[in-house]
This record gives sequence, structure tokens and C-alpha cells, in this order.
Amino acid sequence: MLAASAAAAGAEAPPCGAGCGTVAGSVSLWQAAMRAEGPKHDRHVVVYLEGAGTKGFPPSEGRAVMDQKGLVFLPHVLAVQKGTTVTFLNSDPDPHNVYFLDDRTGDALDIGTWGPGVSVDHRFEEPGMVITLCKLHLEMAAYVVVIEGPWFTTVELDPASTTATFEIVGVPAGEYRLTAWHKKLRQKGGPATVVVRGGEKTETEVLITKAKYAGTPD
Repeated sequence: MLAASAAAAGAEAPPCGAGCGTVAGSVSLWQAAMRAEGPKHDRHVVVYLEGAGTKGFPPSEGRAVMDQKGLVFLPHVLAVQKGTTVTFLNSDPDPHNVYFLDDRTGDALDIGTWGPGVSVDHRFEEPGMVITLCKLHLEMAAYVVVIEGPWFTTVELDPASTTATFEIVGVPAGEYRLTAWHKKLRQKGGPATVVVRGGEKTETEVLITKAKYAGTPD
């Protein structure tokens, strides 16, 4: 996956007019707690769709940015479509390094070390989750979630209600698997099947929980 190479806000699905629908709903914690504050908080959840319509989807030509500032990767969680080029910027007064760990294979890729004000680009070619680290500052860590198609969003759980709402628009009619990714927790019951119909909104509720509860029936 780590061959050298649209952010959550930058993914662009092709227009499909009346043949498209919307997937919306809520994400909530279930029998789990989260770290709500700090630059590496646990509030981020990436919600995305997988299915026949996403297989072989053309790679993105988009770009995104992950900064290194105050010894922190910003953003802490970045969702992009495969093919997206991410610019890793050093906004600190000291040198930084960036290397990746593939969550599935354990493969590592070091893309280099560079000084203040310098940036390096990396294109993410394959779907999956990549842990992003700095060899010079071991406390630094972030996550790049690479998704096959453009139908995804990143939300932040509200600290008080531990819930967030999401909406994915412009989805071609069809059947999909809706997946919620969190850096520590798992989707209860696994990916959910959703059916999208043109001109309609499909609503669903997603629970995320500890791994030991993820397969527990209601």
C-alpha cells in the first residue's frame, strides 16, 4: 500500500442528478468513553460508503494538507480518496520527519526529514489506514484514512452528548456498506447495509464501541 505517491472536505463525487440520493444519520458512543480534549482527542469519526459503485472508481486528482505545528500533526485525522496528494508541511522552527505505518501489513515508508517552512508531497494510491509518525518527535502521531470512492465525511463527536450527525450527498442509487472508522473504537455489528434511492434520503444510526463489544447483539 505504501508506494510513494480528496480530503474529507475536498472529495468530489461526479454529479448524477436525480439518480443520486443521500445517506444521513448519527454516530454515537456505546458503552465506551473518549478523550474529548487536546490536539490528539478521540472525537473524530470517518464515515464512508463501500460497494460495487466504488470498486475501480477513478483515483482522485485532489490535494490536501497535513501540517506539523507545535509538535502536533494537524489535522489529527485526515480522510482522503485514493489518489489524493497530501502536502506535509513543517510549520515549526525545528526539523521534522514523516514516516508511515500501514495498519494492515505493518509496512513502513519514510518520506524524509526536512526543515522549517519546507513541505513534501505524498500521493496515497491504495485504500486503507496509514499511521503517520515523526522519528524526531515520538509523541507525534496522526491518521490518514484512504477511501476507495468519494462518498465519505469526517465528523466530531460532541463532548456532552458523545454523538455526531453526518450526511453524505450525491450517492448513486444502489446498495452500499456504511462503515464508521475510529482510531480506538469499532463499529458495533460491523458495516451496515444501506440502500440508496434516487432523490431520497436514507437515514441510519451507527454505534461505535470497544472492540470486545463490537460483535455483541442489542
